[in-house]
Amino acid sequence: MPTDAYALAERYIASWNETDTLRRRNLIEDVYNEHARYTDPMVDAKGWEAIDATVAAVQNMFPGHRFTLAGDVDAHHDTLRFQWHLAAPGAEEPLVIGFDVASLQDGRIRQVFGFLDKVPQMA
Repeated sequence: MPTDAYALAERYIASWNETDTLRRRNLIEDVYNEHARYTDPMVDAKGWEAIDATVAAVQNMFPGHRFTLAGDVDAHHDTLRFQWHLAAPGAEEPLVIGFDVASLQDGRIRQVFGFLDKVPQMA
């Protein structure tokens, strides 16, 4: 499971970085179950379409920024947890730091619980 868990987390992060709408949607359908749910303090998205819209909205909010895994992916049973960073290319510090816990079903994400550890101050 650990190697598979890391690969799934990498594809998950790739879906948040993909700006081509068709490729992003294909990644989302590959990573998530059709009726998956993504929740964090600002959104509760259910299903591929809502998750795709959420990713697009984040990309519009932070144009040019990239998500990266920040450390190892921890996994047991059908659950993953990992930290991620969102930063502009070449930035010394991430703008946003988050921590996600994902439950799996049949090798794909069924639900994500997202937590935001560092968020920018909005004017």
